[in-house]
Amino acid sequence: MTEGPYRRNAFISYSHQQDVPLAAALQRGLHRLARPWTRRQTVSVFRDTTSLGAASDLGGAILQELRGSEYFVLIASPAAARSRWVREEVGFWIANRPMEHFLIAVSDGTISWDPDAGDWDWDRTDCLPEVLRGAFPREPLWVDLAAVRAAGRYSLRDAPFRDAVATLLAPLRGQTKDEVDSEDLRQRRTAVRMLRAAVTALSALLALSLIAGVVAWQQRGQALDRARTSASQALAARALEAAQSDPRKAAQFALYAYAVQPTGESTQALGRAVAANDNVAEHFQPGSEAQADWHGVGKLAPTRVAVSRDGNMLAYYTDFDRDLPALDSPRHVHLYDIGARASLPPIEGVEWPLGGGVLEMSRDGRFLVLERSYNEFDLWDVSQRKVMRSFTASEGRRLSEAHKTLKAFALSPDGQRVAAAYYVPPTEDDANGDITFRLAVWDAATGRRLTDESAAPERVSLTFDGDGRLHAFDQEAGTVRLLARDSVSWSTPRKVANLPDVRDRRAGLSADGTKAYLGPGTQDAGDQIWDLDNGRRLAAGDDQGLVRALPEGNGPVTVVTGKSVAAYDSALGDRRVLGTFGFDVQSVSASADGRWVAAGSLDGAVSLFSTSSVQGGTTVPNDPHVSAAELTRDARVAARGVAGGMDLWSVTGTGVRRLGHIAHQPQSPGVAGSVGVVVSADGSRAVLGEESRLSLWNLRDGTQTGTGKDYGASVVPLGFLPDGVHVAAVVRGSLQVLDTRSWQTTQTVAGKHDPVVVSADGTTVAGVSPDGVSVWRLTGENRLALVRKAAVVGTVSMSIVISGKGEKVATVNGDGRITLVDVATGHTATSTGTTHSGAGRPVFGEDASVLVEATGTGKQAVLQFWDSVTGEARGSWSWADQGSGSVTPSPAASAARLFTGADGTVLAFAPDGSLVRRPLSTATWRKILCDLVPDPLPRSDYDRYLKGLDVPAPCSRTTEE
Repeated sequence: MTEGPYRRNAFISYSHQQDVPLAAALQRGLHRLARPWTRRQTVSVFRDTTSLGAASDLGGAILQELRGSEYFVLIASPAAARSRWVREEVGFWIANRPMEHFLIAVSDGTISWDPDAGDWDWDRTDCLPEVLRGAFPREPLWVDLAAVRAAGRYSLRDAPFRDAVATLLAPLRGQTKDEVDSEDLRQRRTAVRMLRAAVTALSALLALSLIAGVVAWQQRGQALDRARTSASQALAARALEAAQSDPRKAAQFALYAYAVQPTGESTQALGRAVAANDNVAEHFQPGSEAQADWHGVGKLAPTRVAVSRDGNMLAYYTDFDRDLPALDSPRHVHLYDIGARASLPPIEGVEWPLGGGVLEMSRDGRFLVLERSYNEFDLWDVSQRKVMRSFTASEGRRLSEAHKTLKAFALSPDGQRVAAAYYVPPTEDDANGDITFRLAVWDAATGRRLTDESAAPERVSLTFDGDGRLHAFDQEAGTVRLLARDSVSWSTPRKVANLPDVRDRRAGLSADGTKAYLGPGTQDAGDQIWDLDNGRRLAAGDDQGLVRALPEGNGPVTVVTGKSVAAYDSALGDRRVLGTFGFDVQSVSASADGRWVAAGSLDGAVSLFSTSSVQGGTTVPNDPHVSAAELTRDARVAARGVAGGMDLWSVTGTGVRRLGHIAHQPQSPGVAGSVGVVVSADGSRAVLGEESRLSLWNLRDGTQTGTGKDYGASVVPLGFLPDGVHVAAVVRGSLQVLDTRSWQTTQTVAGKHDPVVVSADGTTVAGVSPDGVSVWRLTGENRLALVRKAAVVGTVSMSIVISGKGEKVATVNGDGRITLVDVATGHTATSTGTTHSGAGRPVFGEDASVLVEATGTGKQAVLQFWDSVTGEARGSWSWADQGSGSVTPSPAASAARLFTGADGTVLAFAPDGSLVRRPLSTATWRKILCDLVPDPLPRSDYDRYLKGLDVPAPCSRTTEE
């Protein structure tokens, strides 16, 4: 309860027209979260319908409660903004109470803060009353409950709602959000300990009351199970929260959430963490979550990265290196072979300036330049791990800190020349002389200076192109000049046509020297990209961030915005966030084609990204280039009409494999026609269905076996039974088992079932009838045995899908809702949302833990997930091209179609026609995340969420001490 002059901790103001259920749930959640199990509540929250008695002066009673409340919680919505009562309550608070204690929970509408105006963006914001215009000195705390309200899930067991309640409860209790989470878990563990104590006491009386002891043991197990579930949900909520800001931490939280207790929330967290790390090739170094403060004014603990231009090698160093036991330990530069995905032995015994310096690799990664203190640098042979040559640009010891370190640098592709721009102190004989700025080029083999001249201070950008020519861009003069590979004389400076005054801008050159990026200037805020050869501005951005790397050609442009690294197209238009860090990005390097991007943050985190999706899917062989239009009804076989017949292929997660040929060509083979083809497990036999006729074919020689049979009515083959002789088929609307040797019916299932599907392993058949869903399993006698019947909620079912091994069945009803059936238990669940009009039907993930549907088109195409146990929506992934290297999804004409291959894997045809295997199972997600982040959870986080619970490290390592 509140202490001091306030009777209440908070006053909830909301729209009675719209948000009564949400307000009630929020009040209940604030009372219950992190509450000691021995107390009714720890905070007091006012809500008019539950906290007021009968009163003649309702307005006066509410004003009295406002005066006695420490915080004001506004449930914001357009309806609330129009409410007279809400406006009066808000107006009273503005006039009499501090706005630092004003909290907002958005249930509907749009809210947007304008940092430049220091107020809400009232052109976009429609959920706040006008009386709040100019009321806040800074952006207040607010949470988004729109999705929670839309789903109607107001339980603290639901991660999004629990997360929002914890955010609002923290200031009410004078705690941080982590402290609220920790307190909630502590109280739950207290209950567990009390139950353990009860179990111990009852065990002592076991001889007198065995039954009581057994009951107590069961209660202990239930309490432990509840504690594990609570910990799993809390970790899942943290994973979802961290996905945008720190994908590495999100992966760790998600892995532990699933390890402590597999729940729907932990499955969602795994999928979200995989999506957040979609462009991550490797996380090398975790962040320290703090900046070092021992470097002095203006100096930050350095982290530097360098990618070779061919994209095959990465080098990095950091003062936060976890391999260094102490600050004075010998330092090293880490090396990583990108092509082989393998760490290499580091370069030992190196040093770098206090605030960091140049780290650059040659084009093929054979040579490395590392700047040392006082304007000195070394050229290393990477394979030999030895210094080839040391260089001294100037007497850096006699320079101020601001003038130390190289200001521009370039290393030739073959490592034979180096160029640098730097400051030079006056001579010792002329103590009052001026500091000068120089540009020099050295021969790496001899160490001899080839050129040495004055330059505009810190207005020079340098790069060697693929032919070994050195390009120098002079911002002061707006000129470009070249130094040929074997020359010691610069070309005549060439004025860049149409280039505006860029002296006040940050600048850099593309890998080939033909383009330059210019940072924001005094007249315009965004970055620009210029064609230096033709004097044309190629692109201009607004607030996309700072361009850090320009590729050769039209590859993706690397841009940094605070803690995020993103890739833009060459026009600085379409954007894809590659990754985010817990602290601002300090160092970035990219390959010449822009595909590989390495980045390091201020707290020492280092990651490697790819501008093409890394985790989103694997392109599998499709040499015959079969298309979605050539898939048969069950999508496990592809059929293509050719001269003299029809070719067949098996479509699996390992690729497209040729099965054989049929010396007969139906009128319209494929999914769009009336032809059905099923193939035996050994790939030697095929049954062809054409309207009312079935025929058997030998795929080894393409000949027909027997004469087949015309049933005189519609017949659809469903699949071979495991013996390779019998097939399941729908004949005249009834499910039958047929003997292909004689085409005699060996079993007829009672009733009409349509549609009917067969699992990928051929063991389970499911169909829809007016009574609901029926599921059959194959017996040893090649018969179908009914194992499950389940009712379907809603209107008539439009389609049915089955998991690869027949564990789960799902129907899509006429109203768009999904009914899920667990075949083993008979448990049914209905989805909390509805399906969309996407391409094809939903499919189960490989382990049947989720149901997935492809929806939307072009850039709006997404994969929507549902929990296969509860039917709850579990988030979505954006659908991007796989393996193409493009920055954004292709604007396909329709949503990509998901389907289950012959081996039960989930496949899709990408817009470019390639066949992609999608990683849609918890086992695959855990493997992906463990490969990226194998480290155990830090001890502080482990103790906060898992203390008292025995949870092995999910990636087979012991918990960090």
